Amino acid sequence: MTTSNALFTEAQTIKDFNSELQDIQETLALSLVDSLKDGDHITTPTVIDMLKDLEDLQLKYYDRLEEN
Repeated sequence: MTTSNALFTEAQTIKDFNSELQDIQETLALSLVDSLKDGDHITTPTVIDMLKDLEDLQLKYYDRLEEN
């Protein structure tokens, strides 16, 4: 029973973290759009790299959730 509770807790933590990552991705995407509207193309590659990194994190945590 303890193992089951620990796995449930870990799964919930992963879900919560994944949700937070999605919120961060949305914020960064909106910042990117605002940046492009303002004509500031200097930060675009940096923002895109950050979005890719966050997506990779989400995929890793989603895989971990499926394993549990």
